[in-house]
Amino acid sequence: MTKPKLLILSLGELSTALLECVARSDLFSKVVVGSRSRIKAVQRANNAIIGAGIEGYYPIIEAAEFDIDQPSFVHNLRRVNPDIIFSAPSLMPWWKLDGSNKPALPFAGYMSLHLSLMAKFRDKIGEANTGALWIGASYPDVINPVLNRSGFGPDCGIGNVQEPIPKIKAGVARHLGCAPSAVSIHLVAQHAFEYFVLNDNAGQELPPYLLKATVNGQDHTALANKVLREPFGFPYDLHFNRVTASAGLMALRALTSSTDVDIHLPGVKDLVGGYPVTVSRSKIEISLPPEWSLEQALEANTQSLKWDGIQLIENNGTVVFTEATQQAFHKLLGKSFERLSMSNVDAQANAILAAH
Repeated sequence: MTKPKLLILSLGELSTALLECVARSDLFSKVVVGSRSRIKAVQRANNAIIGAGIEGYYPIIEAAEFDIDQPSFVHNLRRVNPDIIFSAPSLMPWWKLDGSNKPALPFAGYMSLHLSLMAKFRDKIGEANTGALWIGASYPDVINPVLNRSGFGPDCGIGNVQEPIPKIKAGVARHLGCAPSAVSIHLVAQHAFEYFVLNDNAGQELPPYLLKATVNGQDHTALANKVLREPFGFPYDLHFNRVTASAGLMALRALTSSTDVDIHLPGVKDLVGGYPVTVSRSKIEISLPPEWSLEQALEANTQSLKWDGIQLIENNGTVVFTEATQQAFHKLLGKSFERLSMSNVDAQANAILAAH
């Protein structure tokens, strides 16, 4: 079977880390690196070529200019004709916001910085109509359903729900004296969940989630719930992008497979949060244990939105912020935003950028 072609759009820290992983994976016939700056694309592509070559991999990696504000974007997308598109754009990445001395917003307060660009990508990718599978990795638990509920949107995201699972598997295996690979995990969780699980505080209240853990058919969910609450010091700095890139690589392995693969993914179409899924080249399907209904899973992730600063996401994709988020907007900007929609996303993003 012919290997697929990958296009990586927007070269931030996460996309660059994923490029380095993919260069050593032998998953694709070609990887095209797209950026507003062709020089940057060439340099990042060549860095991956050299590093992978040292390790014995010689992938075909090409650089291309993709400026979202230029008409050539659609033409270039059709010319490349990728099988999979990966994008994770932001007007200001989280690690720059973390270094700011300005009053902080709840996490969702910054989502316009992602949605503004992702909406532009949506329009151009939709116009190109290449039929490529689209992985949207910018706050996918929320951005992806917002886009899908307001029009065309990504097929899925990466990270978030995937990232606490190794901690749970390793902890359960340690307690039982078995191999982590013998531990089977089903987890439904929204973005906020991992920040309460991957840190050095123990015993704190967690955002809503659903969890099932088994080993050789025996249920060990109670132990798994104990393990995920154990202290786990974690560096939320630029190294975090390497973790998410690993999650991205595992997603790409599954999404390029000719046979079904069980994995976890966030932001599947218009569904909020992350879920167990069965995927292959031809499908992405929610795959819950029989004792969980899809309604239960949706409710858990919807209730978890408050922990990010969101009251609800309406059927048309409009985001309603919590009162705390609205007050934080007022403290930072001198004015409040109650909602985020396609009609005010650019104004909201520009106000945040001006404040920083």
